[in-house]
Amino acid sequence: MLLFELDQRTTQSKSKQIVDRLLEMMKDAALNPGDRLPSTRKLAELLRVHRTTVALAYQTLWSLGYVELRRGTPPVVRCRVPIMEPGDRESMSAIDWSCVASPASEEVYRLFLTRNAPCDNTLDRKRLSFEFIKMDPRLFPAGRFRASLGRAFRDEGLSLLGYGDAQGYEPLREAIAVRMRTHGISVTREEILITNGAQHALDLVLRMIARPGITVAVESPCYADILPLLKQYGMDIAEIPITGEGMDLDVLEDRCRQSPLHLIYTMPNFQNPTGITTDQEHRERLLSICSHYGIPLLEDAFEEEMKYSGRVVLPVKSMDSGQRVIYCGTFSKVLFPGLRVGWVAAHPECIRRLAALRRYGELAPPGLLQAALSRFCSEGWYEKHVSMMHKVYRKRMQTALTALESFVSPEWARWTRPGGGYLIWLSMASHPPVDWEKAFASEGIAVASGRSFFSSDPDGTFFRLSISSLDDAEIDEGVRRLGRAFQKVYEKRGIAK
Repeated sequence: MLLFELDQRTTQSKSKQIVDRLLEMMKDAALNPGDRLPSTRKLAELLRVHRTTVALAYQTLWSLGYVELRRGTPPVVRCRVPIMEPGDRESMSAIDWSCVASPASEEVYRLFLTRNAPCDNTLDRKRLSFEFIKMDPRLFPAGRFRASLGRAFRDEGLSLLGYGDAQGYEPLREAIAVRMRTHGISVTREEILITNGAQHALDLVLRMIARPGITVAVESPCYADILPLLKQYGMDIAEIPITGEGMDLDVLEDRCRQSPLHLIYTMPNFQNPTGITTDQEHRERLLSICSHYGIPLLEDAFEEEMKYSGRVVLPVKSMDSGQRVIYCGTFSKVLFPGLRVGWVAAHPECIRRLAALRRYGELAPPGLLQAALSRFCSEGWYEKHVSMMHKVYRKRMQTALTALESFVSPEWARWTRPGGGYLIWLSMASHPPVDWEKAFASEGIAVASGRSFFSSDPDGTFFRLSISSLDDAEIDEGVRRLGRAFQKVYEKRGIAK
């Protein structure tokens, strides 16, 4: 006999109260698997409720797996697989995921764990980080973009909430085509594919060409996050060393003669991590090598807009009469990274193939953000923001270079002098066996180890400084701390300033 009463004063429905009370009884072993429950008529009489109220409660218990319902017989309590509690989610999995995962993805996972290890920063002083290219939120044009977002939704409303075009929002593609013409690149909106940032653009291009055993040439050092992608897709990596003028084209040409290359990846402007920008002659020769050997060129222009000193050199894509250059751009490194809007500019057939890959991977990019960005550009706010960024970072980069000259001896390290972007590359003058991460942390700073920008072990010790998230005072103080860390290490080894 079930003995409980319903609360007549609560706003909770009577069927929900019945469900909760029966579940409590099952949990307390007052009801056990195999026990029969009263019929709907009987329980309704006991609780003085309508029979349909009890029927609804029994249906709910059946849908949750706690009772069996058979026509013509009373419900029976069943043995249900327990619902997993939140604390149980970290228990040992029955699947060995290291065996399920492919060797390539397992290598990527190990790299991810290494790079994303938690930082133990117990210092009282404020920690200053030169480690990542994270944009300074103090410079985000949040108000202007919010207004563009509102106008986009007001004007187009529900039409922006559907799946949209796999190639991207057409007015934004047109705006990008117009913008690219200011960089000497003549393209139409049909030659542009919108992506979820530059990283997604690179991933799509590599997916398009991926097959085991093909070889991709990269600068060494190069953008760290393309290396795991290449390994994930089973591609071989040909590292081409960088000189002060960019990728060593003599080495590249020798490599082309030895065996086929299937793609060359380059970052001609403010190369990540070195900050080097190649000149016009270098770009012409690189394109000539690609033309002679029939190799497509992947031009990563993630900081194309951030040329704020010296003369402008047009992108390699601007000279691409053979339509062999695949150009990748992004708004993330000028506006804000959470926007996740980038693009690919290439021959229409290449764009259609990339759109097909994107269509069956994620359908289409989000329309509302694209529409808002399109308005932000067409209303002139993007151009004004770029001008502001040039002014701010021209000053910040000069602050960083001046501080390096003041606080870091050339006997300790040498560094590049970029004409734009956010990055400075430090090469150590000697290579003492030092835990540099610990040495920098002791002074309250973090930098990016150069090791992650090489596919193989580098011949030397390098560090990358990013000034993207720090203001002038923070940069000056951070470089001062960097100098103190160097001084302590090198003085112990008899290399004084």
